[in-house]
Amino acid sequence: MKSLTILLTVLLFVTTAFGQGSVKGSVQGSVKGNVHTPAKSSVKDTTAKPLDTVKRVTLGQVTVVGRRPPIENKIDKTVVNVDASPTNGGLTALEVLEKSPGVMVDNDGNISLKGKQGVKVFIDGKPTYLSPTDLANYLKNMSASQLDQIEIMSQPPAKYDAAGNSGVINLVTKKNRNNGFNGSITLSAIIARYFKTPNSINFNWRQGKFNVFGNYGYAWWEGFGDNSGNSSLRQNANTPFDRYSVQHSYGRYDDRGQNFRAGVDYFADKKTTFGIAVNGTIDKQWYTSLTTTDFFDSLHNFVQYNSAQSLNKTPQTHLGFNGNYTRKLDGKGSEWTADADYIFFDTKGTITSNNYLYNADNIPSDAPYLLDGLLPSRIDIYSFKSDYKKVLSDRTTLEAGIKTSDVRTDNNAIYSLYDNTAKAWVADTAISNHFIYKENINAAYVNWQQKIDKLSLQLGIRAEQTNTQGDQTVKSVSFKKHYIQLFPTAYLTYKTNEDNTFGVSFGRRIERPSYQSLNPYRFQLDRYTYEQGNPNLQPQFSNNVELSYNYKGALNISANYTMTTDIISDAVISFKAPGDSNYTTYNTSQNIASQQNIGLSVSYSKQLLKGWNLNVFFNAYNNRYKGVVDSTNIDVSYTSCNASFNSQYAFGKGWAAELSGFYNAKNYVSGVLLADGRGMFSVGGSKQVLKGKGSVKLNFRDPLYLMSFSSHTHLNKGYTNSHGIWDNRRIVMTFVYRFGKTAGGQPQRRNGGANDEQSRVGGNGQQ
Repeated sequence: MKSLTILLTVLLFVTTAFGQGSVKGSVQGSVKGNVHTPAKSSVKDTTAKPLDTVKRVTLGQVTVVGRRPPIENKIDKTVVNVDASPTNGGLTALEVLEKSPGVMVDNDGNISLKGKQGVKVFIDGKPTYLSPTDLANYLKNMSASQLDQIEIMSQPPAKYDAAGNSGVINLVTKKNRNNGFNGSITLSAIIARYFKTPNSINFNWRQGKFNVFGNYGYAWWEGFGDNSGNSSLRQNANTPFDRYSVQHSYGRYDDRGQNFRAGVDYFADKKTTFGIAVNGTIDKQWYTSLTTTDFFDSLHNFVQYNSAQSLNKTPQTHLGFNGNYTRKLDGKGSEWTADADYIFFDTKGTITSNNYLYNADNIPSDAPYLLDGLLPSRIDIYSFKSDYKKVLSDRTTLEAGIKTSDVRTDNNAIYSLYDNTAKAWVADTAISNHFIYKENINAAYVNWQQKIDKLSLQLGIRAEQTNTQGDQTVKSVSFKKHYIQLFPTAYLTYKTNEDNTFGVSFGRRIERPSYQSLNPYRFQLDRYTYEQGNPNLQPQFSNNVELSYNYKGALNISANYTMTTDIISDAVISFKAPGDSNYTTYNTSQNIASQQNIGLSVSYSKQLLKGWNLNVFFNAYNNRYKGVVDSTNIDVSYTSCNASFNSQYAFGKGWAAELSGFYNAKNYVSGVLLADGRGMFSVGGSKQVLKGKGSVKLNFRDPLYLMSFSSHTHLNKGYTNSHGIWDNRRIVMTFVYRFGKTAGGQPQRRNGGANDEQSRVGGNGQQ
């Protein structure tokens, strides 16, 4: 499979890139000025253009092709046109997201926007229902070739779920709905320390009243993680440091993920559409690591070391089913829609951790700590929503809707410990657990839009009722929670003329704990390190005010102030077990602090010269955290920034080149974790071939191997420093072939109704 993919891609690249001339009978070039595609609803209309990077107008036998800009700045969102960038060829969805304006991704896959954590990621207007780690895993297995656009909204309206502290990122997949049969195939070969190949195919067939669509992606992803760290630990702030440690871990992972989506739309008449869709993933992943931890006493004398060999397997199956209905009520845009969803995740996780403790003379100083674990997990999600939109006049629009969802998670942790005396495996009841969690959310909203000359006003209110129940069946511990919250939104825009638009907006949002972070069972990493959920977590709430200015759609300036209470953040807790001179450290989540965020961002997108497009983004912000973590009072304030750029040049005859990059300055990614600055750049090129039906792309990602992740924590009980690198320097070759008809009507695509729930599914994926 590897050799075949490499061979096919190289052959296609060589023969097509250098064996094809310009397209006969067509005129191809850049359109002067910016091409601003009309904004489409992230829930309603996510139709892709016939060609992945172009907008076509046919005049007789002459086809004029204008490229979509890589980035479009709008008053209410930023739109990234994925295929407009050659350096996106062969990348994963996560890597494209990482280089998008204002978006930051840390080493654990946590996504933040404009320096604020808690962003929600949607796919085609539907949530992913995944924890940050598993979401990173999922996006890593999704080829960028499956994406059409990325919509970045820092202040979504009331019709969206209130979840998401810093806003919503909607990944819009390709959905070509031209008449007849059409689609595309993407093949990629990635040359790095370990081979990788993300590939995909998508198709669409429309005839009469029926439309059938589908896509399939397969990713073979091998890689490594090389991490090192050191710690200085003590009992509390009033005692001296009595233990030091130096750790190094090298891990290998193999991930073979498949994802698919298929559906049928039936157009009963000009006003009524019925649709069904199914989507899913089948992911088989394993991660093996060797970790060595050296321990030193209070005088820095080497006294012990622990050698840990671990193997984690996390095979997961996910299926989602959707039925939808759309009824157009008039010719003005009024409509009624309904969606019903059922989604499940089934994981059969296993873990093996063999630990051997030696003294300074390399003699075993304790019996081996051998642990096996079975970690099955099942999550079932049921959701229904209905939305009503009434266009009262060309100046007034009313929207209203309801939604209900039910979620049930069943997580079992069955651990066995090897008894060195009895020479047998015995159940480890101390860390085994069985946790069942149920959640019901009922919501309703109303939204009013009004235009008064140059002024546009939008007011919305959303009410959400939450009912939860958790049961630890093994330990006979349970809890129940019930609360109702209101989430107002307000938008005011003033358009002085065609070139200048001013705006101000306000929104209140909620971030509920992920299902995995509520799960109290332990995920053992080695003898002295584990992860554990926290069933006592409370939701965090944020209030956000944003001012914005847009000039000719090219320049966008925004300033924001956000106040978040009970912020959910990772916490590192250290303690000494009875009879042990070494510290045990575990990671968990806590409502550790309040956060205040003040930021100013500037984005600019412009065609400077014929064929040359430039996109730059800069964001400066200050985060202040106040709270308590593991007996440490936190009151930190830090000013930081992040920036990205994309410069693209079209040479003509289908040739194009691009230089892009990003940099995130030193910043607090949580109230206790300070990350060093990190960034990278990529350079690539592309060529249109096969009479416009194909394209070849070559991309050098991080050629100087600049990207890494380093972090620091300073608490009363100790200091920790860590550094990690991974397989980031790559040469990527991609071939795209588009087949079928490339002209025809493109009706509206319906999306499902499940919103916040899917983004909170948890698991134990690897980066």
